[in-house]
Amino acid sequence: MNNLSTQIDVSIVIPVFNEISLVDELYSRLKVVCEGLGKNYEIIIVDDGSSDGSHEKLIQLKKNDATLRIVKFTRNFGQQAAVLAGFRTSQGKIIVQLDSDLQNPPEEIPKLLEAMSENIDLVTTVQRKRRDGALRVLGSRYLLKIGQMLFGNQVKLNLSSFRAIRRSVVQKIESCKDRSRYMAVLMSWMGLPTIEIEVEHHERKKGNTKYSFLNLLKLAWDLVTGYSSFPLRMVTYMGLFGALLGFLMMIFLLFQRIVNGILIEGFVVLSAVFAFFAGVQLLSIGFLGEYLGRVHHQIQDRPDYIIEEVN
Repeated sequence: MNNLSTQIDVSIVIPVFNEISLVDELYSRLKVVCEGLGKNYEIIIVDDGSSDGSHEKLIQLKKNDATLRIVKFTRNFGQQAAVLAGFRTSQGKIIVQLDSDLQNPPEEIPKLLEAMSENIDLVTTVQRKRRDGALRVLGSRYLLKIGQMLFGNQVKLNLSSFRAIRRSVVQKIESCKDRSRYMAVLMSWMGLPTIEIEVEHHERKKGNTKYSFLNLLKLAWDLVTGYSSFPLRMVTYMGLFGALLGFLMMIFLLFQRIVNGILIEGFVVLSAVFAFFAGVQLLSIGFLGEYLGRVHHQIQDRPDYIIEEVN
């Protein structure tokens, strides 16, 4: 089942960043699961610029295992870039994406493969009982709400990174030229034939999570600006609101002056109006700068990552 010269049935793609404390357990548990599948398989681990010896440990494991392939980045390019590199390197008909922290246990992989029927291209997962910290759970919940607010009910958004896809989905991902390739959003947006299954979820036993609450906030901002024009639309609404407010204020001042003979101190009113419009303008410039920056990065056409070596 381990001869890579034959057609690969299943590819397991795992991004790794500074997980030396988990590499041995991850590999040993994954091998047991893969050997029990009864299929030709490969394990692709993408080292996303680790500096703790994770790569050296993986190279040792590779020496006695022809099914293990290691892709090493020149530096840390981020989880989404590592996943994309793993997808591109893989050869399997079905690709399973798995995190390296073992919170999604490898033993659940057969469930995903069993759910992958002929008319299904994407199998997503939902945790039966999530074992993350309160801030992480809260951040993920709000991230999901933001995504649903942006995309509406026509897109079934699933943010779990434990999933199985067909080879054809990788080709669809490649056809998207987004600078920001957040896999969960792209796959949800595509409207692929999908099934969602329930899986176990464990606490992280070793190492530190790479998704702090601050990272989730950054991801939320990337989600908003990378996949929606909502901020620009919000600025338009604010401009309309400001113009309407200014017009009503002018009518009110004229009414007070002409009808009631009351002259309201102009400096106070002008200061309030100026502060409001100055805030709107600065916010508008900030949003426009964010989008122009994305256009600038798109024009530069730099690769999503740089591979140092493949073993």
